[in-house]
Amino acid sequence: MSIPNLLDLGAHAASLGLPGRAGLVFRSAQLGGHHGDALAELGVRTVVDLRTASERASMPTSVPDGIEVTVADVFANMQRSTAARFAQALHDPDHAADFLASGKAEKEVASAYQLFITDEGAREAFRETLLAVARSSGPVLFHCTAGKDRTGWAATLLLAIAGLDRDQLLEHYLSVIPATDALFAPIYDAASRHGIAREWLYPVLRVQPSFLGTAWATLDESYGDLATYFSRGLGLDPGEIEVIRGKLLEPR
Repeated sequence: MSIPNLLDLGAHAASLGLPGRAGLVFRSAQLGGHHGDALAELGVRTVVDLRTASERASMPTSVPDGIEVTVADVFANMQRSTAARFAQALHDPDHAADFLASGKAEKEVASAYQLFITDEGAREAFRETLLAVARSSGPVLFHCTAGKDRTGWAATLLLAIAGLDRDQLLEHYLSVIPATDALFAPIYDAASRHGIAREWLYPVLRVQPSFLGTAWATLDESYGDLATYFSRGLGLDPGEIEVIRGKLLEPR
């Protein structure tokens, strides 16, 4: 079975005219035991799981022997209540109007993007993700649940290292919407049956340009530029950055 929301970062860089190396760095939604053949076909040697302990318990990552799994829990230090309130909203139109249509949900998700930059545990998780790419003996796949927010920021960092500008990074970030809409089709259908407008769900179920903008604004305010974020925020040295770049681009 194919892996949901699967994208090849090196191939994407190549599609933009960069000397991208396809087949080495992948992003996706969560993996199940039935994805073993697909992982083997890709030659994946390392899987990085960005999910919380509760997410991993409810949907464990099962991979074939020989694949290393690294846990890099972005939300390890954070109290996440958005998911619980969202679940309630799906069955309660009044709560949906209060939480979803009012903008509260959008503000909560945006705050998570701020925490991607300011929270020490989140920075450590993204550091481990990038180092896994640098250190793996073969192809790497990183994922969260839907493969859009946590995975989206990790992919943004990697593609920034490859040389994409912020407009190109935003285009890639938004490119997952068709895949996540397909993943969330049962939720959209359930919401519709309860009289909840599809558009109300977008702040939680779709990536938004404003979310990535929030992350960049927080990074710029906290560190000044991306290079300083990598060195001071993530603790990566120039040599490590160069190794990561080499996993995404052909040698110069």
